[in-house]
Amino acid sequence: MNKNLDKAYHNFIEGIGHLSSSLGFTKVMGQLYALLYLSDKPLSLDDMVKRLAISKGSASINIRELEEKGAVKRIWMKGSRRNFYEAETNLTKIVRNRITLSARWRMDEIRDIIQKSEELIQHAKRNSNNSGEKRKIKFYNQRLKEMKRLYKRANSLLGKFLLFTKMTGY
Repeated sequence: MNKNLDKAYHNFIEGIGHLSSSLGFTKVMGQLYALLYLSDKPLSLDDMVKRLAISKGSASINIRELEEKGAVKRIWMKGSRRNFYEAETNLTKIVRNRITLSARWRMDEIRDIIQKSEELIQHAKRNSNNSGEKRKIKFYNQRLKEMKRLYKRANSLLGKFLLFTKMTGY
């Protein structure tokens, strides 16, 4: 292989590995994705372990996570019982999936926080005899009502965004 081509190959894999770690993923996840992205054919886990000089356990855990995120897909190869993988090359699709999953997770988290807070306030209301506490309960309920309204608007916008991206392919 041409020396500069070999350097470009390794630079890309290392660079994506470092970039992925700065984005909240593992370095190995980035390296696995980069390796598959530059591969013109599906690779087995053993191929990836050998090329990246990483443990099979680390490769297995990270490839599964990439598969869950839609960044790689498992490919069946005739005549082999091993799993093979290839990269999803539509980067827009990967970014959209990542944004969608992250936004959904955060929206669920906000909903749960609001619900739990409302339950605790209702419990406090039943056990409150003090006028200062009653004012605080009323104030908290007003704030939670505002937060709930914002949550509903944001959730609606997220739904519209997802529908738009699905319809347009972005």
